[in-house]
Amino acid sequence: MLKINTLRTFFGPVLGARTALLATTVILLMGCSQEKTPEKMAVDCAPLPPLQYSKNLKIGNSCGEKVTEIRSIVGSDTLVKRFVLRPKGSSIGTLPKGLEGATVLQVPLARAVALSSAQVGFMARLGLESAIAGVGEGKYIADSALYERVQKGEVAEVGSGPTLSLEKLLALKPDLVMNFATGGAYDDYQRIEALGLPLMLTSEWQEEHPLAKVEWIKLFGMLFGKEAQADTVYEQSKLFYLVTSSFTSINSSLISDASRLERPRVLVGMSYGGVWYAPGGNSYTAQLIQDAGGRYLWAGTEERELRLPLEQVIALADSADIWINPGMFSTAEEILGAEPRVARIKAFREKRVFQNDGRKGPGGGNDFYESAVAKPEKVLNDFVWAIGAFKDSEKADSTAPSSRWYRNIFNF
Repeated sequence: MLKINTLRTFFGPVLGARTALLATTVILLMGCSQEKTPEKMAVDCAPLPPLQYSKNLKIGNSCGEKVTEIRSIVGSDTLVKRFVLRPKGSSIGTLPKGLEGATVLQVPLARAVALSSAQVGFMARLGLESAIAGVGEGKYIADSALYERVQKGEVAEVGSGPTLSLEKLLALKPDLVMNFATGGAYDDYQRIEALGLPLMLTSEWQEEHPLAKVEWIKLFGMLFGKEAQADTVYEQSKLFYLVTSSFTSINSSLISDASRLERPRVLVGMSYGGVWYAPGGNSYTAQLIQDAGGRYLWAGTEERELRLPLEQVIALADSADIWINPGMFSTAEEILGAEPRVARIKAFREKRVFQNDGRKGPGGGNDFYESAVAKPEKVLNDFVWAIGAFKDSEKADSTAPSSRWYRNIFNF
């Protein structure tokens, strides 16, 4: 590209300095136009690379843009949505070929509505509580500071499902509404889409590995200008998780007592109406059990969720050394009241039943569904503690400092 002074010298005798400057401007604009045509940018529209663990989230550069792609399983459908992230203040303009239909977000975002507990947990892990302009229902918030802001009216409650207030959402004028979808009757994302507000469905809850869930914190870092911090959180969580898992595996192989060499067998779930609901072998909970040194009774199944006849579970009653996540129940009496036959399960008889409701917010919200998703290394520690109750031939002590969310229901 010729320098301005050179052009002035060349054009000077005929056109003068002003005309030379005009010619230079035209040349510069022509050069920029040639460099940024959609046709040229489309050449670099390669598919986004997968992340290390996540199956539902991709982050990277495509078509010269910073892009994130999110996959959600909604009933029998698979929704894939792409977002182009541009610096705040930049022009939205026309999207290049290869990114048609994507939603453009100007980052960092300042105001967002978080309609799931996990989204609140990710933002809290990055210190982004002040960016939360609205939540679904404040009573489910476990973070005490955020709960107080909701009570003061500083953070709006917009409802969820049938109670969702579209008027409140519009009044907040958020940069982004974050929601999730299950394919059930309570899904409300289509009503939000109809408002024209930027909408993002997160599907971290559908991930199968604990480290896949925490990997979503990278997305929140990109959205709110905390990329470096988010990367550090992820790497630290991954390191501590893998170290704990490796130590548990090595420790199991070094046990000299042959009677304890076999990994404890773990039962998960609860019966409702004669049907036992439990996670499948390819699930978040199954992975935690394996990495904590346990053996899940249905580890070999390929489904994410199981529905089994209660009789089939009772037939395995003496095979269950540990029972984790007994449905919605908090006490042994509540469990027996719902299904008396579980008294025959070995883990129940020997008082090794563990529930994840050990930490609750001021309104009773279960912190496990809020902050645990962004702290898999601490969840794994809880599983190691619970499974260790069998390995040590002792009832787990609910006051143990290593227990964060889980507690033995018999110790309360």
